[in-house]
Amino acid sequence: MNFVQVTEFIICFLVKTVCGQLAAVFSEVTQSSDCSNWSTWGPCIWPDREFNTTYMNQISPICQQHWFYKLIDQRYGKALQSFYSYMGSVLINKRACGMCSYKQSCGYGGAKKCNLSPFEIRGGRSFIPFYVSERICKQKDLLGVDQMDSCQVDYDKLSLNGEECKLWPADEVDLSQVEPVFQKEIRSLKWYECIVQKKINRVKKRRHEKVCRCCCFPFRPNPKTYRCEHIPNAPMAPGLQTK
Repeated sequence: MNFVQVTEFIICFLVKTVCGQLAAVFSEVTQSSDCSNWSTWGPCIWPDREFNTTYMNQISPICQQHWFYKLIDQRYGKALQSFYSYMGSVLINKRACGMCSYKQSCGYGGAKKCNLSPFEIRGGRSFIPFYVSERICKQKDLLGVDQMDSCQVDYDKLSLNGEECKLWPADEVDLSQVEPVFQKEIRSLKWYECIVQKKINRVKKRRHEKVCRCCCFPFRPNPKTYRCEHIPNAPMAPGLQTK
């Protein structure tokens, strides 16, 4: 794999890493035996509007020191945080929803020296796998929160993106840190599905207001229940079938 392809993998990960299936798209999500140790599962990641905790600072400290996340932070940290902040600004939900919250575990040691960059190892190493494992967060991980409920997203804010309930791409996200050749690809990523819900405004009972209901890939909102359901023939979210 050449450097251009490596960069492309990282770029695609950049967007998907905040809202949905992450490393599963490009790398094995299992805790490979190539590594001598794997970190315990970190916290479930979600936009923190109360304390404005960055995406990288929500990841466990040990994963922050892993080569992959260090590379993401150093090379694309500004763009990643801009995307993360944008998501926090349009979400009405304060808690996890839409099957978008994941947790991570990072591999260390072993013959492959899992925690070190392939560029730091004498003789090199395949760029993939990343040796980052991910699982979708379940109710027990989220202190009882059921993220099968689709996210409620601000209808008016998404309309500023040019279409009804268009969550992405968004000009509000600063991608200037990303190589121009990859910006078009990032903007074309389809990592979510949204539909419109009409709700009665409780203050003005006769007035209906619109809200967007969204789920992250590989899920979509049910138009009747507004619960997330798995998209037929789509890959399974990592960790969904584990107890």
